[in-house]
Amino acid sequence: MRELTLHNLIHRVDALPEVPQVAFRVIQLLNIPDTAVSQLAELIGADQALTAKLLRLCNSAYYGLSRTVTTVSEAIMIVGFSAVKSMVLMITTQSTMNKGLLGYKIKPGEFWRHSLGTAESARLIAKQCGDSREEESFTAGLIHDIGKMVLNQCALPEVYRATNLMQKENISIYAAEARILGFNHAEAGATLADRWRFPPLLVDAIRYHHEFNHAPSDNLPFIIAVANVTAELLYHDNPEMWARLNQHAPLIQARLGLHLDDLKNLLPEIHAQIDKTSNLVMATS
Repeated sequence: MRELTLHNLIHRVDALPEVPQVAFRVIQLLNIPDTAVSQLAELIGADQALTAKLLRLCNSAYYGLSRTVTTVSEAIMIVGFSAVKSMVLMITTQSTMNKGLLGYKIKPGEFWRHSLGTAESARLIAKQCGDSREEESFTAGLIHDIGKMVLNQCALPEVYRATNLMQKENISIYAAEARILGFNHAEAGATLADRWRFPPLLVDAIRYHHEFNHAPSDNLPFIIAVANVTAELLYHDNPEMWARLNQHAPLIQARLGLHLDDLKNLLPEIHAQIDKTSNLVMATS
């Protein structure tokens, strides 16, 4: 049996499977607070297909602009720097995330639905608790499970074994991964994100998205942990997920000022937002 360690895994992976390099550069720009509009516009403008899709999104009824946006720079100035970054990430990752993850027995469409569900949940939870980083929360939610994408590609036999162990012993997938691999998809994703020079808070959001109690003092990674569970409640009532939220309810209230009823009341709005965003992105494909 081969030995697959986190160390040798990260040195075998140069990028996310099938995700364009422009997506990586956009995420890395989040790490540079004084990034100029021209820098982001130049990065996006170098990809003609991406530029066309972005302008189509900006000019859609979703944004309701009073005039037609014709350049990337104009889009950034009108819609906003962070919002344009979110749109670029959605456009560039949707086709890859929409595929199934065979080792995890995740069917086509399911991974994208959960990623987008976590992203929209994070954005609305941030808004609800008064955290102004709504778009940063969306970005972190969208890519929180990148470790699964990498493990499914580079450690497929081990992922199969972990998935079977999860089902056999009724344990979480991250606990099963730790048993089989010695690390889980959150640790793998965070380690790779750090190597790819993602912003430290984004790395933490990926690393701690299953760990309420160990999330850093900054609320953004904690918001992603809450959003990750909330996304599991969008399409079916999951007693296990409600129990998980209830277990951490005092911490959620202390850190975010939200009660479980607040999260429950957000579900219809999150669901509606997911449908709007998903339909919008699919229309640009």
